[in-house]
Amino acid sequence: MHQLIIHKLGPIQHCELSIKKYTILTGYQASGKSTIAKAIYFFRTLKEDIFQLILRRSFSQLESDEKRSSLRSDFESAVRNKFLSTFGTSYSMERDMKVTYYYAQGVDVSVYLTENQDFLSPNYVWINYSQPIRDLLNKYNRHSEHGQLRQELAELFGDPYETVYIPAGRSILTLLGGQFNYIYSTMDDAQKRLLDSCTRDYMERVLKLRPQFANGLEGLLEGEQIPPARRTLHREALDLIQRILKGRYTVTDGEERIWMDTGRYVKINFASSGQQECVWILNLLYYYFVMQNPVYFIIEEPESNLFPESQKAIVELTALVAGAGNAVLLTTHSPYVLGAVNNLLYAGTVGQIAAEKSAEIVAPEKWIDACCCEARFVENGEARDCMDSELMQIDNSLLDQISHGINKEYDILFEIEQDAKMQQKNGEE
Repeated sequence: MHQLIIHKLGPIQHCELSIKKYTILTGYQASGKSTIAKAIYFFRTLKEDIFQLILRRSFSQLESDEKRSSLRSDFESAVRNKFLSTFGTSYSMERDMKVTYYYAQGVDVSVYLTENQDFLSPNYVWINYSQPIRDLLNKYNRHSEHGQLRQELAELFGDPYETVYIPAGRSILTLLGGQFNYIYSTMDDAQKRLLDSCTRDYMERVLKLRPQFANGLEGLLEGEQIPPARRTLHREALDLIQRILKGRYTVTDGEERIWMDTGRYVKINFASSGQQECVWILNLLYYYFVMQNPVYFIIEEPESNLFPESQKAIVELTALVAGAGNAVLLTTHSPYVLGAVNNLLYAGTVGQIAAEKSAEIVAPEKWIDACCCEARFVENGEARDCMDSELMQIDNSLLDQISHGINKEYDILFEIEQDAKMQQKNGEE
């Protein structure tokens, strides 16, 4: 099982987290949820970085190996630059900051700061990684045969998943609509590097995949033979998407549209804020669900601008996609999201003793196995376990603590009102 350890990075003072199939991070704003999510993205995409480095070297036109830097040197430089692009300048970091990710037995990568006068920056980002990774980099340093490279990397890192990050604030792409293609294409490399690596990856992924939705989500399956069991899953996924989006997404003549049941459409940049926020969560979940290549989704605040009913549906969609061979991490502020996850956890528990009756309430493909779920409440620099060990659900007090505060305030105001009316009544008498 993968494990992440963060020490003094951003708002996180110390965090040790096992990475499971379905992970929930909740807590107050600026508590460090995004820091944890970005750290997981950073480490899980290093295997893809290695693949791209080796691929580029195989097409290099340098005359001799003497003129080329070593693959290990290129890897360390790429990791260093990616870390700074993801988390910002090292000048603002604690000197004893350290982040470590354990992929498998004996396979890990650490990033920390070192003070060395040979470098311009006293807070120099240093990379340390285990011998099996060094061996692979040495192996591919001088030749370009890499037919089985992806499989070799997946086995080395114990990670068959492609990592897809969906950040908060994603509506900017849909708000700009077709103009974003032009804006992004005119940015030079230096301007693009000003974007953090997670956001840049998301933007480039959307721009790359957008043309494939010319015939809507259903068009992704055009001409494909779908087994009956899989067909049921597709129908369920499309039904959930329809309920959330309240329409059908297409890209027509380069223009993103949402088609209504009336036969009319609205351009995506004129759609509701909820539709703009969720449309590419839905598109990406369904696209990779169709492709059947395992993906680790990291989704920030899926509830943004959505009505509680739609929040519940989007949780059910993530659970369905996770159950089909993928994995999901959600960050959220929403008690409705946490409540919906709890229902799916509970359905999985009850389903073990009453499968048929449970299936009548919640479809089995949406059930979440509590053994594969991790939930953390991020607060005061830590990420504490918030799963109830007996019920195997997210602690209900997290769902209620804010509403308790609101209700208590209301009760106090009510008492003040009653006292004032009583005093007023006594005064009139």
